[in-house]
Amino acid sequence: MYHVLIVEDEAKIAAFMQKGLHNAGYNTAVVSNGNAALEAALSREFNLVLLDLGLPGMSGQQVLQELRSQHITCPVLVVTARLTHSPEAQAVQPLANGWLNKPFKMKDLLQHMEQLLPQANGGLTNQPS
Repeated sequence: MYHVLIVEDEAKIAAFMQKGLHNAGYNTAVVSNGNAALEAALSREFNLVLLDLGLPGMSGQQVLQELRSQHITCPVLVVTARLTHSPEAQAVQPLANGWLNKPFKMKDLLQHMEQLLPQANGGLTNQPS
């Protein structure tokens, strides 16, 4: 089973993501600020990180930069309301593995995730890693 770290400070969005991913067969952990995201990503192995950019404490951009400087190569899908042509987005995009704008549909999130996770047996989302 894939382990996904959800980094989202809006409780309703985090709950929506967690429920949808659980229903799709993913194991999830949720954190709501940048400092907790960095701590979780450095202390546990995740197959994928879903990262919001607008976080309290350490920003999503800072989290991603620190993960990459620590040689954490886990795929990171940025899930944000920020526009892709903003200065922050321009700085993050080379470090991220994908980008999904809010609002989004669960099927779109799952599709983006499938593109980033190693697949087995025809590309099913909930295959063991």
